[in-house]
Amino acid sequence: MVKIKPFKAVVLNPELERETGKGGKGSRAEMVCPVYDTIDAALYEKYSAKKNNVICFTTRKEGVEEREFVAAAKQNLNRFFRERLLVEREKPAFYIYGVRYSLSGEVLEQIPEEDRREIYFALGLVALVKTERLNEGEIFGHEKTFEAKTRERCRLMKACDLHFSPIVAAYKMSSHDHEGEGKSEMSRIFENYLRRDPIVDVELDGARHLLWEISDTEIVGRIQSLMKGEKIIILDGHHRYAASSRLGTAAYALTMLLDGRDEGKGLLLLPWHRCVKVGESRMQDLWSRVEANFGVEKVEKVESYERSKWCESESESESENESESESENENDENEFRVRLGMYDGDNFFLLRVDERKIRALAEERGERVGLDLISLHEWVLGPDSVSDPTVSEIAFVASPREAVRKVDAGECRVAFFLKPLRIAEVEHKAREERKAFPQKSTLFLPKVAEGVVMCRVLPTPLISFNHD
Repeated sequence: MVKIKPFKAVVLNPELERETGKGGKGSRAEMVCPVYDTIDAALYEKYSAKKNNVICFTTRKEGVEEREFVAAAKQNLNRFFRERLLVEREKPAFYIYGVRYSLSGEVLEQIPEEDRREIYFALGLVALVKTERLNEGEIFGHEKTFEAKTRERCRLMKACDLHFSPIVAAYKMSSHDHEGEGKSEMSRIFENYLRRDPIVDVELDGARHLLWEISDTEIVGRIQSLMKGEKIIILDGHHRYAASSRLGTAAYALTMLLDGRDEGKGLLLLPWHRCVKVGESRMQDLWSRVEANFGVEKVEKVESYERSKWCESESESESENESESESENENDENEFRVRLGMYDGDNFFLLRVDERKIRALAEERGERVGLDLISLHEWVLGPDSVSDPTVSEIAFVASPREAVRKVDAGECRVAFFLKPLRIAEVEHKAREERKAFPQKSTLFLPKVAEGVVMCRVLPTPLISFNHD
């Protein structure tokens, strides 16, 4: 049984000046930043240049020692409370976190045309979720974690006595019945609160982040009852979950819970494409591996990146259109129909794997979901790219066209394009196969922001929250 409980949120002070340039302490929009594990050196410089941005205690700058950063983070956090930039809400509550966002055309084109939207709006319940060992009870994960990253995040959380941002998880997965088009009770609860003013409303990189508070004890109790029978799967934030699980008696994870049936409406799943940085000799070795394990077909022109249209040859497309009678077996067949895209700066290629070969790999590993990604790492990129977080020769991008630009600009030598998965497939990976994808296998949207909703770790704070 999933155990959730309300909490007193730590938020940016609603009394802060909403607009910059009016003599106040700054706009709240100037104080939030992306989640720490999405920030590179350039983004760090962008957000750290703002005087009161939370990045000063959420994210370690590259090259700074961990001990030095943790000490500075505690000092900065103390200042935020002392100056009342951050305040703690009075009552334990649940929260509704909404993200209204849009996608660039280059990312949007990967989505089937009928599912494209100008604006996506995701809503999730923010609660403290009691942690447990993943994939053994009611909470499932699908991505590998690294001890060094987990340990560092846990140390920071303990030192600062704070959860900095919620992980993202989904409930009501594909195994649940979805009768008709009726709205769930949770949706009706949400709608009632969305008529009210949010306690947080900030914009970050074009996305609008909103937060509503549910402090009514009767409704809080009802929500807890609704969630009792649910199983949840972590979508984003595996290292934060792992760190939270080490907090002893306070081992709760600050979590944004979304309805998994909203896939394609507000909740999206896209692939991370691989751009590989290699020298000439390594490139020759990489080509040898590709040719030894894949059938290679040159593709004259790629006009569309919509959900793997680029990942089939003309003859395959015609053949599939002629055999509708086989569609009932399509899901089983597609698991072993591995197709990858590749671009080396001169040409695009379609990479295919013999079905017998891929079935043998699937049987050997006990995995059937994500075989395109598995075969790429196993046969071409090498095992270090899966297990070693220090390997930096791979860049991950959300847009195929951005990957092409990186190769054309000489930043990378070759790009590999992957097909997107469905949330049901990710759930199968975690619940049935009980296996983990390598890092940067799935790109879930939306992304939460640091600074919108936080929560202290311990009932008695290590840092005084009430300064005069």
